[in-house]
Amino acid sequence: MAALLLALGVLAGATIAWPLVGATPAYAAVPAAQARAELCSTKEWQADFRACVAKLKAVSEDQVECRNAPVPGAPDSGLAGWFASRPDSAKQPGPKGLYSDYGYAGYSYTTYDVDGGCASSVLHPDYRFTTMVANGEFMFANAIIGASNALRERAWDPRTMWRWADPLVEQATKAVYQKVFSVFGIITICVVGLYLLWRSRQSDMSNAMTTAGWAILVMVAVTALAAWPVKSANIADNALITSLGVVHDAVGPTSKDIPPDKCVLPNPDACVDKRPPAVRASDTATETMLYRNWLRGVLGSADSETAKKYGPALYDAKSLTWGEAESIRAKPATRDVIIKAKQQQWARVAEQIKSEDPEAYEYLQGVRDMDRIGAGFIAVLASLLFAMFDLTASLLVLLGFLIFRWAVIAAPILGTVGLMRPASAGLRRLANAVVAAVFNIAIFGTGAAIYLFAVDLIMNTPTLPGWLQVVLVWLCGVVGWLLLRPYRRITQLGGKDSSEAVSSAGSWHRRFFRDMRVAARLDVAEPGGTAEPAMGRRRGVPPDQRSLRPEARHEDPAHTVVERERPDGRERPEQAPATGSERRGAAAAPPRRQPAGWTGPDVPEEAPSFAVYRPDSADRAPAPKPAPRVRSEAR
Repeated sequence: MAALLLALGVLAGATIAWPLVGATPAYAAVPAAQARAELCSTKEWQADFRACVAKLKAVSEDQVECRNAPVPGAPDSGLAGWFASRPDSAKQPGPKGLYSDYGYAGYSYTTYDVDGGCASSVLHPDYRFTTMVANGEFMFANAIIGASNALRERAWDPRTMWRWADPLVEQATKAVYQKVFSVFGIITICVVGLYLLWRSRQSDMSNAMTTAGWAILVMVAVTALAAWPVKSANIADNALITSLGVVHDAVGPTSKDIPPDKCVLPNPDACVDKRPPAVRASDTATETMLYRNWLRGVLGSADSETAKKYGPALYDAKSLTWGEAESIRAKPATRDVIIKAKQQQWARVAEQIKSEDPEAYEYLQGVRDMDRIGAGFIAVLASLLFAMFDLTASLLVLLGFLIFRWAVIAAPILGTVGLMRPASAGLRRLANAVVAAVFNIAIFGTGAAIYLFAVDLIMNTPTLPGWLQVVLVWLCGVVGWLLLRPYRRITQLGGKDSSEAVSSAGSWHRRFFRDMRVAARLDVAEPGGTAEPAMGRRRGVPPDQRSLRPEARHEDPAHTVVERERPDGRERPEQAPATGSERRGAAAAPPRRQPAGWTGPDVPEEAPSFAVYRPDSADRAPAPKPAPRVRSEAR
């Protein structure tokens, strides 16, 4: 007992008397300062973060597992992975964006190094719940941006979208041409011949030539489309793709080519940006709408020095590139090695953030859980406001290219009946829809390029606060939609009203038989020629009553035509519709109005007679007999 007490006393005295025993001497602090001096700057971290991570102190595997370092995700995982596909430009050397390298991987939150160590999920379930809510918000925002990027890439390059439809267009068009047009078209041509013979009784050469020329034009056009169906659709595609490519290169998101005098890479080809405009737009949208909001939840800000310095390294540690995902799928044995390397990178960067910026480290841990929910809400709101115009423009462009292919298939069907000019309403509506599709593709393709260029400028302007950037993105989309809104309807753009096209779908036969009835009428020929009298051909269109004398006008009110039009521009039911030639004749020679003035009657005046009243006379004078009235046509 005495020896034990003596030993404890010696230890206590040594602790009090020599407190600096085991402390680091002053000369030993020089290597630590030298190690901090060897760390990379912000520009070096942004240029090559992997080389800078290698300079950080390693973390033991036990600490990595106990602190719950995140497992990296695949580029096509989650809801957004349904829309994800690796761009062809990502397989070539050159500048790329986060979307080209990582797809939609890594846009989620995890808790790291929370108090409690390995039992943090049990001791702090609230952090886990709020993180799950923020992850749900990011899943929704991820899906919106994924759908917008996928549709834009297919809309700006329809060859990748509609290549599958080439066999359908070719087989369907040829089958319809052989089974429908070649069989029933002969019957239609016979009907056209009979129609021309019937119309020849009127001696109307202009209408006959128009009808025959229309039938020949339809036959030639339908035969050409049936002979080269795929080539016809591809000609329209290539023409529009070429014009839109020039616009997108001029006004779309700018490329990141490195000038030859500043290119320090051993391969000069790696300094050329090979991304098409659609992929550059996808990189811009993903970085501005998803990555920046993800940084707000991980490090508290997207514009701080810590976020600029360590943000790319943290995102790379939480995500797999397309190449790493393919290597894991090809060789599953490499999965553990790649995942452990990513977790070690996360732990090293987290330790460095903990020593430099403790506030940012709290966001990294997940302690500021409500701020993560707010960042997720901002990501959803920004994605929705961005995709409102972008998705609409892409859908309209895709619809335009789809109309080309359906028009090629439907041309033989509509052309079978459309050989008759009075029955060509369906064929004309098809042509109007094709013209409208061309305008929609050109207008909305250009508008989408300008809109994405504006979004790129807004989101890359550091002087604008975050809320103002989101509002400006939404306002640009609203203005673009309001300016292009009159061109959004296919039937209106082709010169037809949508309601009229539906209501007049079955009226062609009425117009056809009306022309037949008019042609079947035989009236007395006018002297001096073989043409039919104008009054006989134009039933229900009497001459202008205002240009005749009062006594020469019709006494029957049924012949009077009300010249005043209705406010809605439609004719009254009692007015007989005029044919096309009558409307052209009326437009060519409008009736001239007579100057207002008094005119005398052209009948002889009777002798005036007066009645004199004599009170003293009982006999009245006989009334004079009226002279017989003579009509003007009997004189």
